[in-house]
Amino acid sequence: MTIVYSVTIIAFICCLIITPFVISMCKKHGLVDVPKDSRRVHSKPMPRCGGVAIFVSSMIALLVYYVITKDVPSIAFNMQFLGYFLGAILIFTMGIIDDIFSLRAKYKFIFELASIIVVFLFGIKIENIGNLQLGYFSFPVTFLWIITVQNAMNLIDGLDGLAAGITSISSLSLLMLFISTSASLEAIIITAAIVGAGIGFLPYNFNPAKTFMGDCSSNFLGFTMSIVTILGFSRGYTTVEYLSPVLILGVPIFDTIFAMVRRAIKRKPLFAPDGGHVHHRLIKAGFTQRQSVLILYTVTSTLCILAVFLITQDVWKLGLLVCMSTIFISLWIASMIKSRDLKGDETVNNNFKANNP
Repeated sequence: MTIVYSVTIIAFICCLIITPFVISMCKKHGLVDVPKDSRRVHSKPMPRCGGVAIFVSSMIALLVYYVITKDVPSIAFNMQFLGYFLGAILIFTMGIIDDIFSLRAKYKFIFELASIIVVFLFGIKIENIGNLQLGYFSFPVTFLWIITVQNAMNLIDGLDGLAAGITSISSLSLLMLFISTSASLEAIIITAAIVGAGIGFLPYNFNPAKTFMGDCSSNFLGFTMSIVTILGFSRGYTTVEYLSPVLILGVPIFDTIFAMVRRAIKRKPLFAPDGGHVHHRLIKAGFTQRQSVLILYTVTSTLCILAVFLITQDVWKLGLLVCMSTIFISLWIASMIKSRDLKGDETVNNNFKANNP
């Protein structure tokens, strides 16, 4: 357990330290996102590759783990670790090219397919669901899961702190599940790194954000979440319990499914951007960015509670997740009250100006 906590802490500290340097480099080289359409909710240019820090911090933590454990065969890196590394580098490379040059969809697909083939060849695959052996369907199912989760995390990255927060909550829930069920070491260590890096990035990304994570990080996080769920749920769960990763990643997954259906009905390209995502709808409903994000944090925490309940009924784990949900609900209510008070003050000031020209 000590090594798991160490990986998380290293990733957290590294991300806290590295992110300001990445923000500075983005500003220096003009890598900023300019608000130029109605889908964007920010009002000023924003550094758009801040999530480079998440990738670098995660890799540093995992490399430290490798150095410490390389001479201990029982916990040293194996071929699945190597497969994840290679796949993650491919996805991160795709994302950074897209952030800088705006990569076309067909080229993104080539990168995504290559990364999935790599991890599959290195033994990261969905071979069964409950007692159902997939056989020749193993690759299509693995492909579908990885591509869905990766793009879901990319699509949900539309508000300050949304993708980073959902990833942090989801990965923390997965880490608790993996530890309590003695899941594969690979799943535990990789998830521990993502927990630390995600939480370390949030102070710079939560509203009002100092930077965006960019496609380089949202794709990397989605790819990683898909991989750890494959590794962590590869040991003898029932068919019902396989719903746990779907619940934990429920917000981005269901938002993506509805987006695909919506675009298909309107006969638009499936990956064409639009303003119909759940976070856009919350903004249109009158919620602020912070309120919208806290609502989705709360929904994610609630789904995580259900997921944990499916597999383990340990009181302290459920209690921790309930506390998380309570905190988010409290923050949302406080934000609502503050927003209402500000609107009330603005109305009073406007009325005073109108009556006292």
